[in-house]
Amino acid sequence: MAKKNFYAIKKGLNPISKEIVENLILTTWDEAKSYVQGINEKKHGVTPDYKGFFTREEAESYLQADEPFLRKADATFPIDCLHCYVDGSFNSDIKNYSYGLVCVLGGKIVHTDKGVGRNKQAISMQQIGGELLGAMNALLFAKKNGYKKLVLFFDYKGVCLHATGFWKRDNQFSEDYYQWMQKFFEENSNIEVIFCKVDAHTGDDFNEIADSLAKMALGIKPDAIFHRMVEKYNLSI
Repeated sequence: MAKKNFYAIKKGLNPISKEIVENLILTTWDEAKSYVQGINEKKHGVTPDYKGFFTREEAESYLQADEPFLRKADATFPIDCLHCYVDGSFNSDIKNYSYGLVCVLGGKIVHTDKGVGRNKQAISMQQIGGELLGAMNALLFAKKNGYKKLVLFFDYKGVCLHATGFWKRDNQFSEDYYQWMQKFFEENSNIEVIFCKVDAHTGDDFNEIADSLAKMALGIKPDAIFHRMVEKYNLSI
């Protein structure tokens, strides 16, 4: 079997400086694995994204492929529609996950929601299970209330990459999520869903509120910023 000689890293973590690296090509797996193994998005702020190739040309093409979501920092998302922010949490004491959801229209919060999960397959995914559950609930809210276009904001990019099939699903719950999303897209082709990533814990108001709601669903004390957000947006939670 031919040996893969090039490892393209779209996202990783420098093993020495602990800084996030992007669009890096390395020529041995021993070197590449130190950039992508043992990394957690919530802890390190990055989810490893990499693949091995036989030629440098293939590796370069992989790095140049467009991600199927927008980034909020680029400010290219539409503003004239429903915005839904989702986040997840996990309580290791009770071994369960949760989601928080904030829906915004014209800069005003029109809906908040939080809840715990009950899928045993999702527990091993910890807070990621909550992120995916929150995304499904966001789409259900949009459908129920007649919204034909929404931007789904998230800080875990698997919300998009599992939904669209960009990532391989190695957990039954992520596979169930993919199947659920594909069915929703097929049955609700009149609803436009735009995926957009928010950088975690960077002070984004609605992302912080969603994060706090997810914590509260599990009985976890939210971060101090949540109390400021409650006052700022006159929330009744």
